[in-house]
Amino acid sequence: MDPQNPASFNLRKVKLPTGRTYEYCDQIPASYEHGETPILFLIHGFPELWYDWRHQIGPWVRRGWRVIAPSMLGYSGSDKPEDPALYTALSLAGDLADLLDALDVRKPVVVVAHDWGSTSAFAFATRYTERTKALVSISVPRQPPMPMSLTTDQMVARVGPDRLGYWFFFCSETGPTEIQSNIPRFIDMLYQSHRTVHPKLFAEGTMEKIMKGVIEAPDPSDLMSAKERQFHIDTLEAGGINRPLNYYRQTPHAFAIQEALKLNPILPNTLPVLLLAADHEPFGSPDLVERSRAFVPSLEVVRMDSAHFIMLEKREEVTQIIGDWVEKKLKGDE
Repeated sequence: MDPQNPASFNLRKVKLPTGRTYEYCDQIPASYEHGETPILFLIHGFPELWYDWRHQIGPWVRRGWRVIAPSMLGYSGSDKPEDPALYTALSLAGDLADLLDALDVRKPVVVVAHDWGSTSAFAFATRYTERTKALVSISVPRQPPMPMSLTTDQMVARVGPDRLGYWFFFCSETGPTEIQSNIPRFIDMLYQSHRTVHPKLFAEGTMEKIMKGVIEAPDPSDLMSAKERQFHIDTLEAGGINRPLNYYRQTPHAFAIQEALKLNPILPNTLPVLLLAADHEPFGSPDLVERSRAFVPSLEVVRMDSAHFIMLEKREEVTQIIGDWVEKKLKGDE
């Protein structure tokens, strides 16, 4: 597995009972024993790919773990349905459970997730607690349950326009077209380290002004090599940005499935949960982290001197911290 070469990873596809097809990376260690070897289930966010885990997959497989990293709905080789309701976290949790079933994974898995992947991961742990061995969230803490069906305006107001103001651009009529017309600029705008990222990137208007050239375009991403960056650009240009933006359009549909399932939003204190929170972004701010403890009583937090894409900016530290933490939790069963 060469992080510089996507073709060196084992990519496969499977059709779920829903009829939806998922692409996934599946790396199996030499010592693999079906039903015995621990499995790490890696869930990416926006506008990411399974490939965003490229620096972690190899080292974790070399620890003797099987690593499964799907391309989430709307991305790369996975299906791209139009209906935003299929992109709610609890709906995606059902897809993830179906994916594990299709791979005959019955043993509880360690879920590691980032960004929107973290939202789906917490939903998976809530809906399928018995299938979750431990959970690691990168950047995004557990969010409280929806109090009602929320529009984009209401969601932004609830969390704050300094944190979610960019949603207005993503959910606008023109936003998807403007992004699709310049994927390289979009990738460079988002994938920046804490040294180079725009300080008000997520506030209302900033991303739109960068994409329109009102604010100077950023330099090429300092989190990727030129080859890695081009692969990401090519994949998003081919698959399109419109379906991934459904993760932002799904909010009005999330309450209905939440109410239909009537799940306990509080995770059991016996479920180990680790959060890697970034110091240079709004989502891992101390107030949001502390608010999440009401729903994640076992929460452990490690703060990182990083912007949003921690697993790229602090790749070695993330690989080591999560690897050691998972190993410790797995040994607790011995």
